Amino acid sequence: MYTLGAITKRNIETFVSLPFSKLIALDPDDEHFLLESVYGERISFSTKRDYRKIGRGNPLLARKRFKTIEEVNKRLTEIYNANSN
Repeated sequence: MYTLGAITKRNIETFVSLPFSKLIALDPDDEHFLLESVYGERISFSTKRDYRKIGRGNPLLARKRFKTIEEVNKRLTEIYNANSN
């Protein structure tokens, strides 16, 4: 399980002006309202595409490095048979 460090918790408390223990206890609607009040504007997903953030695909897929389970099983069988002789 992951936990936040003391410095991270303190930085979050400073940013949102709320003790971390109370922030964790907030329900999603209250958390959304709190963030809107901190930012001073309505929070929503952008409808514009940022072309700097578009993924270029998985390099393993482009290089055909993914293997099917059949290929893996076949190779494991070959290794097992080679070692058992």
